[in-house]
Amino acid sequence: MTIRLFGCVCGQFHSPGAGLGMAAERVSVPIPFYVVEHPDGVALFDTGLHADIANADDPYRQRLRTQGMDSTVDEGELAAAHLERLDIDPAKVRFVVLSHLHFDHAGGLHQLPNATVVVQSREWAAGFDDDMAARYFLPKRFYDLGHPVKLVDGEHDLFGDGAVTLHPSFGHTPGHQSMRVRSEMGDHILVGDACYTCEALETRTFPAYSDHAALNRSLDSLLDLRGEDTVMVFGHDPGQWGERPVLPSTRG
Repeated sequence: MTIRLFGCVCGQFHSPGAGLGMAAERVSVPIPFYVVEHPDGVALFDTGLHADIANADDPYRQRLRTQGMDSTVDEGELAAAHLERLDIDPAKVRFVVLSHLHFDHAGGLHQLPNATVVVQSREWAAGFDDDMAARYFLPKRFYDLGHPVKLVDGEHDLFGDGAVTLHPSFGHTPGHQSMRVRSEMGDHILVGDACYTCEALETRTFPAYSDHAALNRSLDSLLDLRGEDTVMVFGHDPGQWGERPVLPSTRG
């Protein structure tokens, strides 16, 4: 059984460094999503940005700018374009596992029309609670699109064979989850925004709006999963997506 894992960067997020736990005054960080090829179907972990974010006049992008942030993306960096380079039909993606409902993780869902969305129950509930959605910045525009939704509670074996497992990592948002993939590329834990960077893993620097106690528990639990050769892939770490990316984006 061959299982392959790819990592694709869908644009950049621009922010004051402090907001991402980084020392620089301003930073630009990658927005990755991940593609798992499994004999029982293709699964994505997150989806990157919505195509409309490429437009400087997009209302959500304008809102970011009022808060000192921005996101940029080219058409060739969108989820569908990455999949097509991998010879994967976006319409045939079976699962989209969302780590959480932020715009840079759920945004590309509109390009995956037939996928079943797999999300933690408490994250989905927060996304449809007006107060929680406002507190944690969960805009329905990017995830409330009519896809079939599979709600999970806690750990979940996506294909039933132990190769792709979901692990709750609450705190960044109420129902954030991470993914472990055992593939021919090795053993990877896709941390998502439970930790933005390798540096933040050491400093335990988190966004102001998040639940810091829950995040510390989540990170400790993820670290306990590691084996000797496990690779932790963080949410927005520039060091993991430079000249030698942590995962391939093509079949090369």
